Amino acid sequence: MKKMMSLSKALVVGTMAISAAACTSSPKFAYDDAKAQIGYEKAGFKSRRDPEQLLAFAAQHAKAQEDVVRYNRAYANLVRNRGKSQEAYAAFERAALAGDASSGRRLVKGHLDGVYRPANVPMIAHSVYLPLTADKSDANTRLLLAQLLDSGEIGGGEFRTADAWLDEAAAAGATKAFRELAERAEKSGNVALASDYYYRADKTSKADRALRQARVYYLGLEGGPNPKLGHAWLELARKLDKQGAGQLAARIYRTTLGGRDGSYLISVATTAGVNVLSREQVLEAYRSAKTNADRAKILEPLTAAARNNDPNASYELAAIYISTRGEPSEINSLLVKAYSKGKPEALDLMISQLMRAEAGQEAADILFDGVLKAAQKGNVEAARSLSSLYRIGGFKAANREESRMWLQRAADAGDAKSQYELGVDLYENGGNPQSKQMALQYLNMAAGQGDLFALTYLKSKT
Repeated sequence: MKKMMSLSKALVVGTMAISAAACTSSPKFAYDDAKAQIGYEKAGFKSRRDPEQLLAFAAQHAKAQEDVVRYNRAYANLVRNRGKSQEAYAAFERAALAGDASSGRRLVKGHLDGVYRPANVPMIAHSVYLPLTADKSDANTRLLLAQLLDSGEIGGGEFRTADAWLDEAAAAGATKAFRELAERAEKSGNVALASDYYYRADKTSKADRALRQARVYYLGLEGGPNPKLGHAWLELARKLDKQGAGQLAARIYRTTLGGRDGSYLISVATTAGVNVLSREQVLEAYRSAKTNADRAKILEPLTAAARNNDPNASYELAAIYISTRGEPSEINSLLVKAYSKGKPEALDLMISQLMRAEAGQEAADILFDGVLKAAQKGNVEAARSLSSLYRIGGFKAANREESRMWLQRAADAGDAKSQYELGVDLYENGGNPQSKQMALQYLNMAAGQGDLFALTYLKSKT
């Protein structure tokens, strides 16, 4: 009985040994046995043979293309789940080279993620990656090819250009491609194109993106400061959101103390009606400065912006010079420039300065010419100021006819106050019946606009 049991045991052991040898006698037997062992493990039993060794044998000895793909992919998936990344990608590579697109995409993703790097990049790119691009929706492969071209790891006509692959990846909907294209356009200085790509990547409004990029590059939030690119983005932003650009320019100026593109930032801010620093702050700093050099430095951004024909800067600078008793000729030139470039408030200061000017003061000539041009173009305040100037004398000798002519210009332009004043002047000083008749016409015009003085005057004369 004992002998029979020993013999039976020997037979079982022998059978198992024979079975194990038989399973590695061909790749197919090894693959089938590995699948069976994996099934045991999934069912909760301990496998009798290691499926990893069986699949490794099958993968390494497969001959037919179909078997190479199947066995290597199975082996790769198993060892990847066991944390053996290097072995897994080697098997995926063998499957991909045998024509398996699924394994090829595994390689692409691993390459992009930095966990796989082929020993022969050009060969894999040619044999695996390029064929995958037949699928127009495959954005990842196109992104990888662009990356490899940029790094110089591949090259040649068959690989085309990085921009071409990025364009196709973007067409396939890859937001990363849009960002890559945006950064390329940005580096080349084409911020309008970059703005379009950024918008397509994240749907942020073009104005918001332009403002963000301007802030990033001026302040160096993502690397060193780059005022040149900051300037380009802010210039685009001011076209899309003038007020937002002005506010940002003021903040950047204060943050950098005007040390980066200061005059341009002032120009952007003042054009939007945003004060970079209040006039009082500038005046306080100017008066506290110890030397002419320090004072010039404080005003330099405004001065530079004024030189670039910024009307707001010219106006602010003139107002500061008036407060600090600056050179009259410079003040007057700045005021005329500000008014001629579109700052209507400058006319009030021009008139005020002109009315205080003395006879023979050459510096006031430019003011007179500026006010005269405004009056000739129909500006009522300018015409009234010339009327006053010729009535009382000063910079220009008193001249009643000139005074009346300019008052009539203002009255004919529809100004009720001028109509009343001209009516009274003609009625009291005209010297003939025609003048009184004309006077009543102007007085009635003023009264028709509700001027109480004209109404009262007419009642007293009728």
